[in-house]
Amino acid sequence: MLKDFIKSLYEKVYIINFEQCSHIPSLTKEQLASLGKWYVSTGKEWLCHSDYELEEFQKLFLSFVNSDKTDNISFDSDFMPFQH
Repeated sequence: MLKDFIKSLYEKVYIINFEQCSHIPSLTKEQLASLGKWYVSTGKEWLCHSDYELEEFQKLFLSFVNSDKTDNISFDSDFMPFQH
């Protein structure tokens, strides 16, 4: 019950961090849209709400990145307040 209440007030988002990367990848709008709803997709930290579990999201995201330096990209999850 508490979990449902929290879900009604907050949305789970994935945080993609490029702080340790030498460059930030560029993904097409179609690639981004296939992963979820993006709140931020520029700069060193991107935010996305996705229906995928984190491991699957990470795997799909990295499949779009044309680089062998994907080890420096970090992924995390958090909750962000939102209104219906």
